[in-house]
Amino acid sequence: MAQRSLLVVDDDEAWRKLMVRFLGGAGYKTHTAATCAEGVRSAEIHRPDCILLDFHLTDGDAVSVCAALRANKGIKTPPIIIVSSDPEAELAAYAECRAAGFVLKGSKPLARLPAIIEKILCPGSLAPSDD
Repeated sequence: MAQRSLLVVDDDEAWRKLMVRFLGGAGYKTHTAATCAEGVRSAEIHRPDCILLDFHLTDGDAVSVCAALRANKGIKTPPIIIVSSDPEAELAAYAECRAAGFVLKGSKPLARLPAIIEKILCPGSLAPSDD
């Protein structure tokens, strides 16, 4: 099976570096972007299998990124997982962004992230459950 590619869009440089190391160790090719505009451009260029998107960014939020991705007829929008330290962003993540998932930042959710990604990308697989 080909290596899956991910795009991490987050304005926190330390978090992006952590995600590249962690997800790379889990077997993913990981691209990063720091802003909404970079995120949309990177999605066009790299065509990731899944996007991990911070809700609050310096130049906008996940709602604007999701709208821009869906309006771009040149790319097929991959599943988007909102990853945020703001628990109140979860409702907007699903309602406005139509996200495939929402994960609060932290060490426990981070450890489960590869399983969450696989469950979204391969819904019929026997990926470990979140229970």
